Amino acid sequence: MFRTALRPKSLIVLAVCLSIATVFVLLSRWQLSSSEEGRTVFDPAKETVQPLVNAIPAGEPALASFADQAVEAEGSYREDSTVLVDGRIQNGQTGWWVVDALTVTDSAGQWSDAGQDMVIPVVRGWISEPEAAQEIHVPSGDVVVVGRFLPPEAPLSTEDQDPGVYRSLSPAQLTNVWDAPVYSGFVTAEAESTAADGPQINDDGTLPQDGELLSSGLQVVQVDQQPTDTSVNWLNLFYAVEWIVFAAFALWIWYRSVADDHKRQTDPEDWFVLGGEETPYYWDEQTGRYYYYDPVAQAYYFFDDQEPAESGAGRPETNRK
Repeated sequence: MFRTALRPKSLIVLAVCLSIATVFVLLSRWQLSSSEEGRTVFDPAKETVQPLVNAIPAGEPALASFADQAVEAEGSYREDSTVLVDGRIQNGQTGWWVVDALTVTDSAGQWSDAGQDMVIPVVRGWISEPEAAQEIHVPSGDVVVVGRFLPPEAPLSTEDQDPGVYRSLSPAQLTNVWDAPVYSGFVTAEAESTAADGPQINDDGTLPQDGELLSSGLQVVQVDQQPTDTSVNWLNLFYAVEWIVFAAFALWIWYRSVADDHKRQTDPEDWFVLGGEETPYYWDEQTGRYYYYDPVAQAYYFFDDQEPAESGAGRPETNRK
């Protein structure tokens, strides 16, 4: 059978089958990769605090790659910019986010259309009663905020809301309220400090676990990275296995063709049946091949490739039937 596998015809079939199998393996690899694309994985790099002006491009949409990045922003809070976002849960209790506009220092040059320094909405903390917001002191002067950058929420109608109260935190809504160019996302402050004191950051460059705010009466809103999703798209995984089966089937076709050729050469009595009757066959000692007599063509032929058996035609040396 090994000699049969090395025949030119078998090698050509092998090359074709290997090419087809390679394509199937590549398709399987693509499906396997697709099955994992939907995973949300923890990114250690996002835990390292980065300057806002370097991490988040001004004037660009808040892409998924920016979400959950730990950032620090230096600037000053705008006067009378405080707004509340209701329906926010903290430790199992529903309350309000206190949000202020932070004018980011030296950010005007980041976006040519801005014309002035950019503003980032900052969730400065959480309160249980909206009346408490009136007693919250907004820091003056330059401050440094460290927290996590989050993508914008969809704007919701404020028709039934009290003035200055919103159902969602949408920078697109607030840019008209504050009359200033706004980043496409917002920051949840995990710590505030004066610019002179510098940012509250752990020694390893990550966000502090027990950060302090400059205003009393606010609870820190701590946000972790999105939960790690280790689920797999089982449909894509099934397709990946299916392509591997197809690749194996392509190789099996080559093996079957070689096995059939070998059987046709070594056991023609089992293989060839003409006209419903087993055909007498003979062995040619000179070529080491089987051949048979075709009464219609009145000639002898080799079984393996139908080549005329001229060397032993009409004078079979060994009758096998």
